[in-house]
Amino acid sequence: MIRYLFDAANAITALGLTFATTAIYFAMVGRFEVGICFALWALLADDADGIVAKSSPNRSALTAQVGAAFDGLADLVYAAVFPAVLILSFNAFSVPALLAAVYLVLSGALRLSYFSTFGLDADGFGRGLPLNNDLFVLAALFATNRYWPIPQLGSLLIGAAFLLSALHLSSFKFPGTGNALRLANLTLAAAGSIALLAS
Repeated sequence: MIRYLFDAANAITALGLTFATTAIYFAMVGRFEVGICFALWALLADDADGIVAKSSPNRSALTAQVGAAFDGLADLVYAAVFPAVLILSFNAFSVPALLAAVYLVLSGALRLSYFSTFGLDADGFGRGLPLNNDLFVLAALFATNRYWPIPQLGSLLIGAAFLLSALHLSSFKFPGTGNALRLANLTLAAAGSIALLAS
């Protein structure tokens, strides 16, 4: 089983999962800005593993199948479990935060399951808001809060979780792939990291 990690794309996925786990750790100890940055880097690893997989012509079908499942699990951790843990931790594990976290994880898991089954539409668009947008919302809120404190940020995070969960399960079309989307992810991840970590 461990041999599948020697595949370049799967190794990048493993790195992203390591970033995601580290992000959860920082969220649990109250270092929310640092945690968001690690989650953003997990997002970049997610983009990178897809590029590497597509540029590996000698990759076996079985390795690709394992890699796709591995990638989906990593997506769930960095883009659904991490935001849920952050919202729980920031709100001192309150009941409303728990409900928001459960809703966020369930909607994320369902959207990923739907995507792995049906993929993109013929026009290259997917259904429902992609999970990685949760990270951009968190980055924007916490970056803003660093410079202009947001009253009731905890309640705002809970409300945002419910809204984002509903958007994940919506039938709206969103761009599913492409270089423009990857560039947007890279730009937002870099801007978010700088805004969150700049002294």
